[in-house]
Amino acid sequence: MPLKQLFSAMMAVMFRYRNFWNRVETGEFPEGVDLLRSYAVPVIAVVQLLKFPLIGEPRPAMFYSIASFLLDVTALYLLSGGMLKLLFPLEPAGMEGKVVTVLAYGLTPVWLFELFYFSPLWSWVVALLALGHTLLICWYGFSLLLGVSGRPMLRAGFFLAGVESVVFMLSMSLMRLFNF
Repeated sequence: MPLKQLFSAMMAVMFRYRNFWNRVETGEFPEGVDLLRSYAVPVIAVVQLLKFPLIGEPRPAMFYSIASFLLDVTALYLLSGGMLKLLFPLEPAGMEGKVVTVLAYGLTPVWLFELFYFSPLWSWVVALLALGHTLLICWYGFSLLLGVSGRPMLRAGFFLAGVESVVFMLSMSLMRLFNF
C-alpha cells in the first residue's frame, strides 16, 4: 500500500469509520489476508519508530520497540484466529479475509494510542479510550461486512477487550523492565 493511501486509511478509519467501511465494501480500500503485510505491519512499525524520540535513549528504545512490535503482531494473529472460531465455528476458512480486514483496520486506534502510554497517570484512561474506539470500529465493520450481530458479537467484543487488556499490561511491564 502506498504511503499516501496508508495515511489516508488511518485517518479515515479513525475519524470517519462508517464512511470508511462503506468504501471498503465497495472495494476502494484493499481487504483480505494480504492486508496484514500491506497495512497492519507498516502502521505498527511507524508507531514503534515514533516511540524512539519519546524514550530518548536509543538502546532501550530499540529493545522496547522490537518487543512491543512482536507483542502487537502476536495479538493481531491471536485475535484473527480467535474471532474466526468465535464468529464462524463451522466454516472459518471462508471468512478469514473479511475478519482479518476488520481487525487490521479496526485495531488502528489501539496501535496509534500506544504513543500516549508513557504518561503514568493517564495511560489507563488512554488505553480505555483506544479500546472503546476500537470496539466501535470493529463492531461496525463486522456488522457491515459480515452481517454479524447479537450474542456472537458480544463474545467477540469481550475476547477483543481481554486480549488487548493483556497486551496493555504486558506493554506496561515492558516499560518497567526497560526503566521508562
